Amino acid sequence: MYTRQQIIKLFIMAAGLLVYPFGLNSSLVRSFCGDSDIYYAGECQIGWGYMLAIVGVMLTVFLPFFAKYAPKEQLSPTPLPTLL
Repeated sequence: MYTRQQIIKLFIMAAGLLVYPFGLNSSLVRSFCGDSDIYYAGECQIGWGYMLAIVGVMLTVFLPFFAKYAPKEQLSPTPLPTLL
């Protein structure tokens, strides 16, 4: 159940990240950024939030595979040395 929800959320987030640059072609953005076009920001810069969202989508895709194939052995914690 939760796996399906996570996959749906992943596709929605990835679709939003792919569609966002299409707004750079609008007249409002061109008035601020100069000669901007789809996937070309002109004089503006893409912020860190957009870049971190891309990293978040990539981590959402790859980390479940790392967790599935990680070693499963349980290591017992080492006791802490006593000071007194």
